[in-house]
Order: sequence, then structure tokens, then C-alpha cells
Amino acid sequence: MSAKKHKHKAVKKPKQSKLSGKHLSLVGKYPRFFFFIGVALILFGISLLVVGTLNNAKIGLVMLSIFSGLVTLIFANAALPKKGVERLHE
Repeated sequence: MSAKKHKHKAVKKPKQSKLSGKHLSLVGKYPRFFFFIGVALILFGISLLVVGTLNNAKIGLVMLSIFSGLVTLIFANAALPKKGVERLHE
């Protein structure tokens, strides 16, 4: 038989585990909501910094608010679905 007549074996796709398609965290389930929460925390911290007199407690609250907002924003941005990736998986 010629080389062109040989049949190719079908390539089997590996089975995906049940957990691979599911999000295990709230940030993974609702990334847009947590993105807006992060932006709101950053804006709240900046507004506290600008308005009124500053004391040590207020500066601490500003730092905590901005830091937690940045961390939430980074994780939510990583969990947001990318436009090009959705088409490839279909």
C-alpha cells in the first residue's frame, strides 16, 4: 500500500476534570463586581485623603482602603474573561 493511503489515528482529547471549568472563589465567579468594588475602595481612600483634616487614624484608614482596593482590583482584573480566549475555547 502506498504511504498516502494509510489512515491516521484519531487524536483523543484529554478529559477535563470537573473542577477545571468551575471557579472556586467569589472573585472568579463575579470579577466585574469585584473590579468595581476595588475601584470604589481606591476612590474612597483618595476622597478621605483630600477632604478634611488629616490625623494618624485617617491616614491609616486611607492606606488600608487604597491597598485593599488595589489588591482586589488586581485579582478581579486577572479573573476577567479575555475577548480572544472565549472564541478559541468554543
